[in-house]
Amino acid sequence: MINMKYILGIDGGGSTTTAVLADGTGKVVGAGQGGASNYQTIGLETACDSLSAAIMAAIDDAGVNSSVTASDLEANLVIMLGLAGADRPWDKARLQAALKPKLPIQPAQLLIENDARIALAGAAGNRPGIILIAGTGSIALGIDQEGRQVRAGGWGPILGDEGSGYSIGRAALTAILREYDGRGRPTSLTKRVLSQLDITNPEELIPLVYQGPLKRPKIARLAEVVLDEASQGDPVSQYLITTAAQELVDIAGAVIKRLGWSCQPTTIAGTGGLLRPGNPIWKAIIQILAQSYAQSSLVPPLLPPVLGAILLGKAYLSKSSPHPDFMRNLRVYFQIQRP
Repeated sequence: MINMKYILGIDGGGSTTTAVLADGTGKVVGAGQGGASNYQTIGLETACDSLSAAIMAAIDDAGVNSSVTASDLEANLVIMLGLAGADRPWDKARLQAALKPKLPIQPAQLLIENDARIALAGAAGNRPGIILIAGTGSIALGIDQEGRQVRAGGWGPILGDEGSGYSIGRAALTAILREYDGRGRPTSLTKRVLSQLDITNPEELIPLVYQGPLKRPKIARLAEVVLDEASQGDPVSQYLITTAAQELVDIAGAVIKRLGWSCQPTTIAGTGGLLRPGNPIWKAIIQILAQSYAQSSLVPPLLPPVLGAILLGKAYLSKSSPHPDFMRNLRVYFQIQRP
């Protein structure tokens, strides 16, 4: 009897980690979650703890719902991780060395890519294209027909991440303090954000930010408040969203130019917690693209990043279903999981 092969895909970001376990036909048999896993911002040990927890949760879920045991996975498992902050060879080497001892099962292969790479694989069905990611951070990645990869952005919260949830959340806090000073426009963000943070005065933001309780993921989540207030007509929120949209178009535009696609129809798949079809920032990006890159369009991804990790991992299985059948099974799971 030939043992079934399995792929465990990981999408690890600045806020959460998602793990999905699929068999060699692309059928999903288990899923789990963990905390943030960008080791550049939270440290190597904490990141590896989050990754291990998400992997263990997916394996446990497979055991409960699909009767897949640890012995089934032993020597038959490929783990493909797509991680924010894992851009350079030395990042991947550090993560490999630190994560292996913490894994609940030793896989046949443990592979690490940047989170943008798995997002592009999912968005374009592991074919040429461009992905624009805006979640806690921001980055764009493109791959052409020859396999050449071009990226822009993704330089982290201090040096980059323009247009991201974190940058919008941080800009919202700045807008609140500018209003409080009397040098900024009145904004409905003040009441909403102070209420969400359970404080009554903008000055209380200072210890929350500088003494640590209000960390990067929580600041990034304030972007949802800005999106909501922008849709309700708050001029300051609308300005913040338009500014972020322009930054994201600039990031995607850099990839378009470097791939030499400026004069041809180009599809950009938008993904990440911030980019949802029809929300204010999605609409703003479409408007700016029409002005700056008239032949480019923004579309939803075919599959989410975590399933893109499974698609990339498929290449490392000795036996698996043909690509169309494999994709079909992944898309069935995606359709079931979507709200």
